[in-house]
Amino acid sequence: MARRPVLSNAVLTAAVVGVAALAAGAMRLKTFVDTDPRLCAQCHRASPEFALWNKGSHRSVACQKCHHNTPEQGLVMLRSFLAGKPPGGEAGHGQVEVGACASCHLSHDPRWPQVGGSRGHRIHVEGKKIACVTCHAAGMHGFEPAQASCQGCHGEHAIRAPGMHQLHCFACHDFLSVDPGLRPTRRDCLRCHRAEGVLPARFSDDAPMQFACGACHHPHARAPGQERVACAACHRGMAQAGLHRKAAHQSCRDCHRAHLWKSAPEACVACHATSAAHAGGRACSDCHRFGGAPKPLLPKT
Repeated sequence: MARRPVLSNAVLTAAVVGVAALAAGAMRLKTFVDTDPRLCAQCHRASPEFALWNKGSHRSVACQKCHHNTPEQGLVMLRSFLAGKPPGGEAGHGQVEVGACASCHLSHDPRWPQVGGSRGHRIHVEGKKIACVTCHAAGMHGFEPAQASCQGCHGEHAIRAPGMHQLHCFACHDFLSVDPGLRPTRRDCLRCHRAEGVLPARFSDDAPMQFACGACHHPHARAPGQERVACAACHRGMAQAGLHRKAAHQSCRDCHRAHLWKSAPEACVACHATSAAHAGGRACSDCHRFGGAPKPLLPKT
């Protein structure tokens, strides 16, 4: 009779251990369903999505972090995983919710680009109410560049400016800056040109023209030859002023270097080489005056 309490205690202990084991197993299964990419790989390992994710910038992020499932969908996929077969045509799982993007990109976590307050997302997400996946879905797994999503709404905007043909939209339209609007500012242009070493001496901070680069340069011009605004668009009447009237002086850029604009003696000597010695070190313009034209119009920025 004295052995019954011992037996009862053993049974109770075994039951508690069994329940704890079941609970631990259930938690491990739930964690597996909620966070482990191997569940997704059961069906998607051979798919291009999985291969591109495995090589992309989000490879450290589990599929389930972005692709959410209901508990019912999770159970269906777990049952299929344990059976070693696809989930039998179950549709609708793995939806991407807006909060999934915000959990990283609005988190102030320096490991991820933060989009809060950025001008591109301020216009598209806050202003136009465009969902993240509208622009990023195809590019996230690398099926097509993000530039293609821009063209989906804005159409084909060919870049005709020399040297810029291969640039991504974001190279000029900086989504993550905090400037107003999305048109490139002078600072945007100079930042890129200086970084790439494209004629950096021509873009000094004390250059005579400080207005927006877009006043003269139209990279998305509709027709060839229109990507650079003619000087006469602002300097009206210049061709009929002073020595500018001469046919040999009709091309502005023959004498005025772009972005520096002031004509130097070297420009004169390029054509008038035989007259270089007679000036006695004085500037050509001291005697040969080109003035007389009205002041240029202020460019539209």
